[in-house]
Amino acid sequence: MEVGQTFTQIDGPVTRENIKAYAKASGDRNPIHLDEEFAVQVGLKGVIVHGMLYFGYISRMMGDVASKNNAKFINLGGELRGMLRPGDTVVTTAKVTGIVGNQVSFEIIQNSKMPLKIEKDGAVIKTFEGEDKAWVKEKEVSGIKTEETDEGTFTFREWLTVKGHAKIELL
Repeated sequence: MEVGQTFTQIDGPVTRENIKAYAKASGDRNPIHLDEEFAVQVGLKGVIVHGMLYFGYISRMMGDVASKNNAKFINLGGELRGMLRPGDTVVTTAKVTGIVGNQVSFEIIQNSKMPLKIEKDGAVIKTFEGEDKAWVKEKEVSGIKTEETDEGTFTFREWLTVKGHAKIELL
């Protein structure tokens, strides 16, 4: 390992089935995660993913990093900064920020990538739930990006969901 080295993991897209399975396993049956009508009534424009479900992706990634490097966890923490929706892909990056003795510190950034639409030859050929239900908040418009795919120009919203840190100890 060396300072500046990065590790990236991509998970998803997160499905409603993932959300239901997490609710069952965790016992967190808050209706904002499971009941579309309730979530709309409380102003969310639809269900949202459990914060600890997507934080779990970070835990799994760091567990894999530790395992592949013959190390153990010292700590893992973070701040939930944004919501995920069904259909979002989760991109987690951990960057080595310091090495002291056999302890390696990481900065973790996790972003959601919400699909909005695909355009080809100036026409919209496919829309996703994020576009159809206007899930992008005004403050998130700056996170709208595009990339070229085989299907056409893919438009999505990328937004910070977790800013975190971790430390592992090399054995």
